[in-house]
Amino acid sequence: MKKYSSYAGTLGLLFIAAGLLIQYVRSVWQWQEIVPLAVGGALLVYYLVFNFKSVLDFISSRGALQTANAFVMCVLVLGLLGFANYLAGKHTWRKDTTAAKQFSLSEQTKKVLGALKEELRITAFYQAQEQDRVADQFKEYASVTSKFKYEFIDPDKKPDLARRYGVTAYNTTVVSYRNQDEKITTATEADLTNAIIKVTRDKKKKIYFTTNHGEKAIDSDERLGMSAAQKSIKEKNYEVGTVSLIDTAGVPEDCSVLVIAGAQTEFLPPELEKLKKYLEKGGAAMFMLDAGLMTKSPLPSFKDILSEYGIEPNDDMILDFSGIGQLFGAGPDMPVVANYSQHAITEKFGNFMTAYPSARSLTIMGDKPSGVTAEAFASTSGNSWGESNPDELRSGRVQPNFPPDRRGPLALGVAATKNATADGANGSNNSRLVVFGDSDFAANYLFGFQKNGDLFMNAISWLAEEEDLIAIPPKNPEDRRISLTASGSKMIMVVSLFLLPLAAFGTAIAVYVKRR
Repeated sequence: MKKYSSYAGTLGLLFIAAGLLIQYVRSVWQWQEIVPLAVGGALLVYYLVFNFKSVLDFISSRGALQTANAFVMCVLVLGLLGFANYLAGKHTWRKDTTAAKQFSLSEQTKKVLGALKEELRITAFYQAQEQDRVADQFKEYASVTSKFKYEFIDPDKKPDLARRYGVTAYNTTVVSYRNQDEKITTATEADLTNAIIKVTRDKKKKIYFTTNHGEKAIDSDERLGMSAAQKSIKEKNYEVGTVSLIDTAGVPEDCSVLVIAGAQTEFLPPELEKLKKYLEKGGAAMFMLDAGLMTKSPLPSFKDILSEYGIEPNDDMILDFSGIGQLFGAGPDMPVVANYSQHAITEKFGNFMTAYPSARSLTIMGDKPSGVTAEAFASTSGNSWGESNPDELRSGRVQPNFPPDRRGPLALGVAATKNATADGANGSNNSRLVVFGDSDFAANYLFGFQKNGDLFMNAISWLAEEEDLIAIPPKNPEDRRISLTASGSKMIMVVSLFLLPLAAFGTAIAVYVKRR
């Protein structure tokens, strides 16, 4: 019997390992797991009975003690690693290394969260296996403010709670603040932040667009329409309306911002008078002018009103020869802005681009009226000028002639404030003005270009005196693909498949020869 006992130990360990492996795979305890373990245990006992003295000698040997020491050290190291992992789980620190900060909250979201005055509750109705997918994002929100609370509810386990909230679909998130609830079915940062904005606003402000003068249609899906702008305005919890100053006694009382988007005909004197009265009472307006140098009749420039804010619209068309526009197929008649001032509208824009086709320049008057502040927040590069000769523009052979042409950089967007005689709809005793030398930048075909849409919405938010909404909106993942030419692809293939291996092989041969 003893001569077979030396095999029993090895077989016993194999049977026990097989039993544990089967149990790990099946996650149950049945005869398939118990029998191998029992056989393995019996074989080990059989081995110990006939080899007990050898086992004792091995345990008391120097090699066994060294093995035991190594085992203890391993256990200690694993314990330290586990403790470090526990601390890391309790005290999270994250670093977003993506170029677009894809996994970080936007400044807009942080501002909205920072403005919370009471506890905001998020009730997320997700099945258990779906909860981890959005839990990280909720943790990011909660790290900004302690007023952000969230919990997950599995609608299958608590259907009564789902009915109470009126939830009928999986992956529904209910945002609750004070007595208001907002439901969303996608948990992207943009949707979640917009839902928070909706429930935290006491009332909706209204943005009016003027009509009857050929302005861009706010509900048009055409290329020059502004339906994309209207959608963005509504997503920020504003209401949108239109007003004809001809048919009304004046600008509506509930108007937070009046937008004149590319008027093609002059306003009548009574309309201008209503507009002046609205601004004198603390109103806010956005003037989106167009260059009228190439049109049959001059386009309205609102010079009288704008001069009261220290702004002069110029009768020219900006030509930009910086070459930036050529990167996306645009000509010099589409100036591109990549540098901005530190105004609240463009504070976080960095080097993002905005484009303005067929734009006119603006000048801030040196001698501004009392109580007026004016600042250009978007200007062209120094490689641009304001062409004032329509004949040169029509012929396509333009040359800068200073003066009357204007040297760049030229202002394309100006923000101004002026003391008002009364508090406006936004609660301020200052009237606010934003003037753009172009209206097409916010049209449907350019609204999504780079930061055009963000610039328009930031200007709306500044005029409505809701600076907490002014920031870079939640961003999409940056497309970081590399476009290679055929020669570039071949060069990379030659270097990676031939030159680098040959270099390594040659180094190895050189070392071998030198050692010999």
